[in-house]
Amino acid sequence: MKKSEIRNKIGLRIKELRVQHNLTQEKFALMTGINRSYLADIEKGHRNFGFGTLERIVEGFGISYSEFFEGL
Repeated sequence: MKKSEIRNKIGLRIKELRVQHNLTQEKFALMTGINRSYLADIEKGHRNFGFGTLERIVEGFGISYSEFFEGL
């Protein structure tokens, strides 16, 4: 699997979880301390991001890493 495919799948998973939690990008960005436009680019698979950012996202949803990566 290519890196871009992984980024796309993770981005879609973030968006899916955000919608399930009834959160706008703006609200989730504020909750996690991530810039909203950066979050939007991550969701679209257009941005690379580090483990620290992923950690803030997963913690923002209040789930485990295994729950986050479930089905990817």
